[in-house]
Amino acid sequence: MTEPLNPEFDEKRLNDDRTAWCQAYLAVWAQLSKGSYDRQAVEKAADEHWQRSPQSDPVQMAAVEFTR
Repeated sequence: MTEPLNPEFDEKRLNDDRTAWCQAYLAVWAQLSKGSYDRQAVEKAADEHWQRSPQSDPVQMAAVEFTR
């Protein structure tokens, strides 16, 4: 018999994953823009991308969005 999932652990892991994903997205954007960008707008975009597709590659997503 398997043990039930711990919802607190799952939520923490999800939050940690989201934070790491968004930080990677933001870091790529910052590097490509050489530090000249609207941080709040990029953080919002990162969060929106995470919500739509958390399994996507944040580096690729940031690079594609930056070149648009």
